[in-house]
Amino acid sequence: MNYSLPAKNYIENEINSKTLSDNPHKIIFDVLNELKHNLILLSYCLENKNSKDNVKSKSFSKSLKAIYILQSSLNMKAGGEIAENLFKLYDFCRTTIIKSFTRQEHEEIKKLIPIISEILDGWDSIK
Repeated sequence: MNYSLPAKNYIENEINSKTLSDNPHKIIFDVLNELKHNLILLSYCLENKNSKDNVKSKSFSKSLKAIYILQSSLNMKAGGEIAENLFKLYDFCRTTIIKSFTRQEHEEIKKLIPIISEILDGWDSIK
């Protein structure tokens, strides 16, 4: 069975649900906020080995989806160096999340939370 089509549909539906708003600024704010929330949850689940595996898996998956949405939303031509740097930062977050989840370690994910918080605060300040 080919799982790529259902996975693609799921990702597209997730993105579509995030983009129903007419306000692009709010969409990015909500995605950053969701990413921060899921990083906190994932870190907690990895630190507390007795936490539920389905919560850990969902927070892992939602974190990666949020990063995908954020990277996809960048306008590399108009954003220039800022967009390039954000893309690299999001990619660093993505690889850190994957490595930490694979190793079942929470320390590096905890270090991502202030980074995303800073981006979120900066995004909120440019309303």
